[in-house]
Amino acid sequence: MTVKVTCLGGAVLDLIYGVDELPHEDGKSIARSYAESGGGMAANAAVIVSRLGGQAIWCGRVGDDDKGRRILDGLRLEKVDVRTAKVVPGVQSSHSIVLKDRIGNRAIILYRSEALDFDPSWLPLEKLLVADAVLADNRWIEGAVALLSAARARGIPAVLDADSAGDDTTLQAVSAASHVVFSAPGLAALFKTETPEEGLRRAHQHAPFVAVTLGSKGVLWLDENGATRHVPSFPVTAVETVGAGDIFHGAFAFALGRGQSEEDGLRFAAAAAAIKCAGEGGRESFPRMPDVEALLASPKTSKSASARDA
Repeated sequence: MTVKVTCLGGAVLDLIYGVDELPHEDGKSIARSYAESGGGMAANAAVIVSRLGGQAIWCGRVGDDDKGRRILDGLRLEKVDVRTAKVVPGVQSSHSIVLKDRIGNRAIILYRSEALDFDPSWLPLEKLLVADAVLADNRWIEGAVALLSAARARGIPAVLDADSAGDDTTLQAVSAASHVVFSAPGLAALFKTETPEEGLRRAHQHAPFVAVTLGSKGVLWLDENGATRHVPSFPVTAVETVGAGDIFHGAFAFALGRGQSEEDGLRFAAAAAAIKCAGEGGRESFPRMPDVEALLASPKTSKSASARDA
């Protein structure tokens, strides 16, 4: 049975430049590589769902410009259903300049038009909820709350990608979701905490399941007893981390949609994200199911542990 996942939120066109070092002061840098790739948190999540063999829907807003057409064409190329997307007349689509260095660090400059329609009343929720799981990012809070609330009311796993670029309104989407996975900066900024553990405890007051990604340090999450648990990362040599977080969230939603436990879903997502970090070229290096299964089956990988063992 094909797993169906609806992903709602951001889609951008990424212009990716490879440099020796990220610039720290005024001056010129020479790019050693260049690639254009579709990007955006929810859009990338939809792509990884499709790569893993699932049926993905992306719903969101683009402008009626060339960038918007390229964004939608890129998603169609990945077999993502974009028929519920909204094209807003006279608006420039979101795009970003991405600088990445030789060891996988990145700097992103994002342009997102404030003229995009924020009113979620147009969303075709009945079409979007024909899914085994839904995912929303915090780039469009009004849309995220509408979708996550409706999915949760129907008992459908409702995953929020709570990244750092949001603001305090992200809490509305946290409260609407059944599963929230934060970035470390996003968790710290939203709950004004010094440690991920404290942030998770505060987040758990608003959502049933909460976790935070810590890059090479793995993932922390709270189990049903409120204990902090740890899923270790998979050891890879990182060459490009652009999109890795999006892949993590999309793979986690996919895993929940096919009935995996939260713990197994986090481990599955960590494997998918690790494979991406070891490749470059934007979506060209997004993994497929055999890649993820091979990494999970490797004797060098390990199961999750309590936080005190991390």
